Amino acid sequence: MRAVAIYNMKGGVGKTTTAVNLSYLAAAAGQRVLLWDLDPQAASSFAFRVQPRVAGFSKKSLEGGELCAAIKQTDYDNLDLLPADFAYRKLDRMLDDIGKPERVLPALLDTLGRDYDVVFLDCPAGFSLLMEGVLAAADVMLVPTIPTVLSLRMIVRLIKCADRCGSPVELAAFFSMVDRRKVLHRRACEWSVAHHELFLSGQIPYASVVEQMAVRRLPLPVFAARDSATTAFAQIWMELQARRPRRGRPRSHAQDHWVRMRQEVESLVNELEAMGAQESRTSRLSPAAAMSASRDDHACVVHRFDTEQRDLQRGGRVLELHERQGHTFVVASASGSDGRANPTKAQAQIDNSWAVQILSGQMSPLAALERRLGSPGPPLIEDVRALIGGRRLQRIDSRWARQGDPERIALHDDRRILVHRPVTGSRAAAAPPNAATCRDCARRTAPE
Repeated sequence: MRAVAIYNMKGGVGKTTTAVNLSYLAAAAGQRVLLWDLDPQAASSFAFRVQPRVAGFSKKSLEGGELCAAIKQTDYDNLDLLPADFAYRKLDRMLDDIGKPERVLPALLDTLGRDYDVVFLDCPAGFSLLMEGVLAAADVMLVPTIPTVLSLRMIVRLIKCADRCGSPVELAAFFSMVDRRKVLHRRACEWSVAHHELFLSGQIPYASVVEQMAVRRLPLPVFAARDSATTAFAQIWMELQARRPRRGRPRSHAQDHWVRMRQEVESLVNELEAMGAQESRTSRLSPAAAMSASRDDHACVVHRFDTEQRDLQRGGRVLELHERQGHTFVVASASGSDGRANPTKAQAQIDNSWAVQILSGQMSPLAALERRLGSPGPPLIEDVRALIGGRRLQRIDSRWARQGDPERIALHDDRRILVHRPVTGSRAAAAPPNAATCRDCARRTAPE
């Protein structure tokens, strides 16, 4: 018997939808399946048309294995249901009276699951003694997660709880209610692909067909077998089968495992928070201000990039993406905060497809700049690369800006572009040896 708990501290993320569809898919594949509806709201019981009642449910039911008599058959072969009961709201009090829920739940699951290949637990939201017991009893904890900051923060808290409890559970998260029209959703989903140790690759779209389950009271494969959401649930089930629980791993290894997971998710949360703050600042521009900026020949949108630890900022370097008059540039410069009198800028024009990849996190702005400028690049690029040190760049700021005349962006060669140093007195500063030249710039910077 294998126990799969479907849980998230946050409500409304798709736990019951997941429990209903995965239990059906497992049964349809020929496995003997039991779904235990642990939520007093009884959504899984409702979906399978079973009355949410366990006759005589009490503390003795948990201790003596009397719950086996409450198991009901569903309309589907190989799939049974242990229904919810409103008395489940008292489960915490009962477990507290019994003591040591980390022993009660595993023993109870062994009794319930002796006739089944897999037992699914549809768990309520929140954290309680019941969930401490589930962390000790389940082989796999499946965590449906909306790709938002609040939902991901709950994963961080869950990882901390599992670490504190010394849980041997295998944690597997996946994104549900995904709306790819949203930048934050897309970025989170792209990130999850590179973190397969924690996240499954199956992603459930935000779709009306999923909401119809509650109306039809049917699993998705029954009435929408070819829908993308059904395919995604099937993929999740296949990935779960391929995973092997690590219940016997040493405690020292478990600590490293949980710490690494927590740090990875916290990194994503910080990135999404920064992206959300940028969108918020941009949205605060009034329509009149936005129109005024769009009519200004020197106005542009500036996206600034740095590492999570702000290594470029501390090192006195700036890496930006500029959008102006339909043209896009990657710009590296010295901010002057390091005390060096070197305001030289290196920049290159890129096409829109690269800009989209940079803003979505698929391409590093430094990589784009290096590919445009070629090798060897200017010393400034070497400084930026050394400060980054292989760490991931993220967008930390977006703002409207106005280019000053001494440092106007040159719209010339599509591969190599230079913004010359500002004119000092009657003479212009010399351009770096690897810079592109321009007659127009030469005229602007020629001695009077």
